[in-house]
Amino acid sequence: MLARDSDGYFYTDTPNAALVDQVSALAELTASVDILVALYPPVTTLVAVAMPGGVVGLAVAGSLVAGFFLQRVLEWLQRRDYHRPERALVALMLGATPLFAANVTTNLEITLAVALFGLGLIDVVRFIVFANTQAGFRAGILFALAALSAPALLFSVVIAGSVVPFLVHSRRGATIANALVLVFPTVAAFSAVSILGLVFRSDLFWVFDGEGLEIDLERANLVRDVLTGPWGWLYFAPAVAGVVFALAVRRPLLALMPILVTASILLAVVLGATPSGSAGVTFLLLLTIGIALLPRRPRGGYLALTMGLAASQAVVAWTTAFVLYPASKAWLDAFVQGWSA
Repeated sequence: MLARDSDGYFYTDTPNAALVDQVSALAELTASVDILVALYPPVTTLVAVAMPGGVVGLAVAGSLVAGFFLQRVLEWLQRRDYHRPERALVALMLGATPLFAANVTTNLEITLAVALFGLGLIDVVRFIVFANTQAGFRAGILFALAALSAPALLFSVVIAGSVVPFLVHSRRGATIANALVLVFPTVAAFSAVSILGLVFRSDLFWVFDGEGLEIDLERANLVRDVLTGPWGWLYFAPAVAGVVFALAVRRPLLALMPILVTASILLAVVLGATPSGSAGVTFLLLLTIGIALLPRRPRGGYLALTMGLAASQAVVAWTTAFVLYPASKAWLDAFVQGWSA
């Protein structure tokens, strides 16, 4: 439906459209370091190479990834003893919003990275709380794949790997070792490609945009305008909700994560590490973190607080889609036009 107009937004102004152009350019390159640059991020690019159908095929791939991820989220909530209405509310909070739908159908890079990151966090809980060593190694690999799907998530992986192991442990005295298990694959992967960049391009940070680590002034000005605008405070609403919940359940260290993740995504945007046209990355990432780290079903006031925060974030998602993100508004316009055509 969104792809009916071959000259419209879906084909020209989305991250998937840029990814299709990137894949098309690969065929014109000879064997050189330029191929490494064109292949980055490798996981997303290789999926795009294997997926036929251009932007439509990438939208289908994103939808399949999102469907699988939502199904795993519902399984996880059931394991945490949340009842069916509560599971439905959390799933709707994440999946039934324009921000989620826009990324799923137009931004395979962020969709794939957030899904892998969320699945990794679920395995982190199994590793840390239930002493499941296999889940720990799996989480480390999933984190690395997430960072290799979207370089913007590198900072978030390092934050998660550094903070989460210090929360609640089934094995005392293993926090440093657990942190190393979680972040080592990601750090090793990025160290390897950084060394390649240093050798062949004299730049350790070429992976972020192919040209090195530098501030994109146009993006920096756009971020400033959004955050200082009348609705800019909405950008920080998910982080505030995360801090409130962490303090309410007496996990003050966990309150650092939403703050640091929000700052890391802003840094990634300013450095050009997120695809142009991305919308709501911080919102989706923080909600994914919150869902993965939900405690076993609380009682009374804590349960009411959890569900209340979930409902409030659904409202935030719909509001920000209309007033904060131009890319999301463009997607909504294209969706309405495609539906009415």
